[in-house]
Amino acid sequence: MRNYVVRSIAALAAVLVFSTVTIAQAAQQSGEVKADMNSRPFDAHDFSGVWNPAPRMQPKGEVHPLDLGGHPDPLPPFSPAGQAKYLANKKFIDAGDVLDCDPFGTAKNFFTPRPFENIQARDRLLQHFEYYDNWREIWTDGRDFPGDLEPDFMGFSIGKWEGDTFVVESRLYNGKQFLTWQGFPLSESMHQTERWQRVDHDTLKIVFTFDDPKMYAKPWTITYFYKLADWKLDAHPCTISELKRYDDNISHRDNLPGRDYKPQN
Repeated sequence: MRNYVVRSIAALAAVLVFSTVTIAQAAQQSGEVKADMNSRPFDAHDFSGVWNPAPRMQPKGEVHPLDLGGHPDPLPPFSPAGQAKYLANKKFIDAGDVLDCDPFGTAKNFFTPRPFENIQARDRLLQHFEYYDNWREIWTDGRDFPGDLEPDFMGFSIGKWEGDTFVVESRLYNGKQFLTWQGFPLSESMHQTERWQRVDHDTLKIVFTFDDPKMYAKPWTITYFYKLADWKLDAHPCTISELKRYDDNISHRDNLPGRDYKPQN
């Protein structure tokens, strides 16, 4: 009986050792596969494809563009006018927000938890954002900002290369959109700079700098990452009919403000 118990214990120990080794080998192989995927050759000047936001990769201590409360991240350095505008926007959002079909603007599109596709052409880089089916042009043919263009929701963007970094500058915003989901404001004086870097085959890093002296006391930055995704966009265009249906069926039903919202003074 004693020998049987000893043999059973030895067999169990052998199984445990084998299982531990197998798990360790599997973990090592998984890590090697991931490392191999990220070490695949790529063109640092090629941003084509579908990219999905990876918000958990953002460095700690920065303003988080998806923080909707309960997160200890800091706020941007508002100017007095920017602080007042932010509080008004926050009250507006807390009241239920008002749905509309206005474009999100470039920053809010980047920080929406939906993918976007880059399409590189001869004289520009085209961006197609899945949510609201928004499009953006980044001109790469050496042109400057036009002097006769009306400000727009998406602004006007030009890009140039500095080594392996693609530097994008955007101006001519109309100031009617939010910078992020929290309601951070922007004005027509906003100058947005993006520094794009493809750090490996599957990872795109963009450092955003927001310089808007009307809304912020000084320029400030957000570092955001995106992962290459193997899928096609499922575009969600905003139409007036769908907006009205949602507003009638949802917004009024839960007593939140809808299309008939009138701000209180």
